[in-house]
Amino acid sequence: MQVLSAKPPSSPENQAPRRGRKPGKPLTARELAARRANLVKARAAYRPTKKRLRASRANFEKAMAARRSPEGNAAARLNALKHGLFAKHTLAESVDRLGEDKEEFDRHLRLCAHFFTPEDEEEKRIVRGLADTVWRRLRFFHAQAFWEKERLHRMLREAPPPPADEFRLDDTVARAEGVALALMELDPFFRELNKLQSQAEFWLRKLIRKRSEGKVRWKGFRARRDPGMREIEKDEQVSRFVEIWDAMSPEEQAAALEEARKKVDAQMAEWERVQAPSNPRRG
Repeated sequence: MQVLSAKPPSSPENQAPRRGRKPGKPLTARELAARRANLVKARAAYRPTKKRLRASRANFEKAMAARRSPEGNAAARLNALKHGLFAKHTLAESVDRLGEDKEEFDRHLRLCAHFFTPEDEEEKRIVRGLADTVWRRLRFFHAQAFWEKERLHRMLREAPPPPADEFRLDDTVARAEGVALALMELDPFFRELNKLQSQAEFWLRKLIRKRSEGKVRWKGFRARRDPGMREIEKDEQVSRFVEIWDAMSPEEQAAALEEARKKVDAQMAEWERVQAPSNPRRG
């Protein structure tokens, strides 16, 4: 499995140094005059004749029609894809885009399904979510190997040359400490790895709750929950409630609403009792 060589945007050490003028710096009079001269040359080289305008409009309409087509939309969804570590809904589509082995990905899905043996559509969806998360975890290890190699090579490449006469001991110690610190820089690695572990346990909890009908509350090993997974779980809870509500009769719905009103009234009464000031004693 291969992963595109994208660098994590959150790591300052992975940011390539900018070249040219600094951003935000105002243009000098000379620079502004040069840009205006180039604009005049470009306008003189291109004369907007009627034939060119018709061809431009035709090309634009053709491009917009291709973009609005299902194939164009599917391709545009992956325009911002870099390493695929956080791809959820487009994971299967990103396999080809990232140059990964499609047969290996399909085998990975079959192995996960064989291991858990889903019995219905809901379990199939849960197991597929788990398989996708584990595949993104595998991507992460490949990407981490590339990022660490790039960071080390950049440090080795950009180090100042040693003195011409001799290689001093203090310089050797400084270089040794630099390499050791670079090899110990694992905080971003474990932070992202913990997120993927939390997401995998999210799907495992859902499968256990589904098969135990909510009787078994498996906590897993990660206390922290990923915000993205909490949003998915919230949406699924709403969908589950809607399904149960639609299956209830009008009498059952009315009874459920009345029970909910009683609970809310009791909670409000308790809140008012706690917030109310204590009555002054009468002499």
